[in-house]
Amino acid sequence: MPKLTLHGTAISPYTRRVIMTLYEMGVEMGVEDFVHIPVSPLTGGTKTPDFIKMQPFARIPVLEDNGSIIYESRTLMRYVADKYMDQGPNLLGDTLMERALVNQWIDIEGHTFSPPVMILVYERVFKSHLHKRPCDEERWKDGREKLSRVLDIYEKHLEGRDYLVGNSFSLADLTHLPFTELLPAAGAFDLIESRPNVCRWWARISSRNAWKRTQQVEPYEF
Repeated sequence: MPKLTLHGTAISPYTRRVIMTLYEMGVEMGVEDFVHIPVSPLTGGTKTPDFIKMQPFARIPVLEDNGSIIYESRTLMRYVADKYMDQGPNLLGDTLMERALVNQWIDIEGHTFSPPVMILVYERVFKSHLHKRPCDEERWKDGREKLSRVLDIYEKHLEGRDYLVGNSFSLADLTHLPFTELLPAAGAFDLIESRPNVCRWWARISSRNAWKRTQQVEPYEF
């Protein structure tokens, strides 16, 4: 029996976040460590009775661990990083203050960084490519302006820093990868490239082997 079962298509940025954390912690996909079941909301997989029993809100990803079930991707990455800390890097922070700052930046990503990114991605990627509907250009421009203001703050914060918190890669950095990856397809990657500190940070965190492996689980086709 596998130690963990992860439900959710790896095309989802939310599932990608968890898969990368597992890889960072040295947990390998397969029979021994964890099994990945690519449930997709696009094909009704999250609406089945069995899935609703696990996740009554019908959202991915969901993690099963020895009979216990938890969900919400940022919760799952924290859980995985804590569970496997003895066999992998410390992605949670070395001190009480660092742990608080890692959580702070995870919250910033969820509440401040990703919302405008999601607008850009929805309008130019999911809406246009998947639903074959025209992009709302005014909404896209609004998302772009909001993200630009957010990235100005990141640019200042990353001056003289390699990572968002401390001197090593942490969940604060990892949580940004899945949605930022979609900015080129959304026509907004220049917002990263035009800011030297943000661009340097992105190049560093996106070159990690665990991220490259995550991308190959279910590559995007747009």
